[in-house]
Amino acid sequence: MDIIVLGTGQNGGIDAVIHNLKLNLNQQFRYRRFISHKGGNKLFDLMLALWGLWVVFWLSLLPGERIFHLHMSYRGSFWRKRIYQKVAQFFGRKVLIHLHGSEFKKFYQASDANVQQKIRQLICRADAFIVLSESWREYIESILESPQQANLVVLPNFAVVAPSPESEGRQNHVLFLGALIERKGIFDLLRALRDLPDVILHVGGGGDVARFQQAVTEFGVEKQLVFHGWIDHEKKAQLMAETQLLVLPSYNEGLPVVILEAMASGLPVLSTPVGGIPEVMIPGQTGYLVEPGNVEQLTAMIRQALADDARLSLADNARALYQQNYDVSVVMPRLEKLYVS
Repeated sequence: MDIIVLGTGQNGGIDAVIHNLKLNLNQQFRYRRFISHKGGNKLFDLMLALWGLWVVFWLSLLPGERIFHLHMSYRGSFWRKRIYQKVAQFFGRKVLIHLHGSEFKKFYQASDANVQQKIRQLICRADAFIVLSESWREYIESILESPQQANLVVLPNFAVVAPSPESEGRQNHVLFLGALIERKGIFDLLRALRDLPDVILHVGGGGDVARFQQAVTEFGVEKQLVFHGWIDHEKKAQLMAETQLLVLPSYNEGLPVVILEAMASGLPVLSTPVGGIPEVMIPGQTGYLVEPGNVEQLTAMIRQALADDARLSLADNARALYQQNYDVSVVMPRLEKLYVS
């Protein structure tokens, strides 16, 4: 059976998920990935979108058992996947739509009634509409006239982590991994760093690097920051072993792969109760939470977490939760069952 996968190739969580699926899918399936977006030059992205349309049209026409697995976020991604879905289903092909968009709620709420109707149609017409958490399922149900209209499936992300080097983590060294954009809370974290003079922040990621570096200078935290740029799996494992806390103070999320990677690696996590995060980060049990945008609370919680004798116990609990519900051995069989059902 051919699994035809279309989605972004831009560095980030969605690309990591698609790559992990390819690495871990049962060999009875033939996984064929096509990039329909890269997030750079607009003309090049248009060409990729048209290329994706041609791929869907041609492979829908060819004989043989074939399923289309479309990875969707919001805005342009929605419109591309809507066209791809229509073409594939016109030829009687099975279509799974996999929602990753952290800002999908904002996109839906800001859309007019006509666009909202098109979004609901896409959801209801998918052979399976995959969401990352129970909270996302509840939200999607809330915008439908009847939840029974759609085949909603909760399928969490999973992480593939490189072997961790032996390390107990350097004292007061914390880690941020993600896009250098407002939504991820990196600028709030830099503001908090000003009142944490003993803390060293390691940052790995890409995005608006110029604005990030300007903010570092503006806040006067150059001596407290180590910027690693975009990093590979081995470097990520090293940083997770050498730091004491992952901090991701996001404003919107699905279920971040980096949090699952930290859970699998035994690194304590401080984040925010958005998207699917509260399902894995439970205060006092598996991690720490602060309200997004509350820099004062973020500052105090970083200080508290680094001094918390129970920090490693929370990380052990988080690792156990990961192994029970989010490990590749748990998630992949559920996806494979969707393909053949």
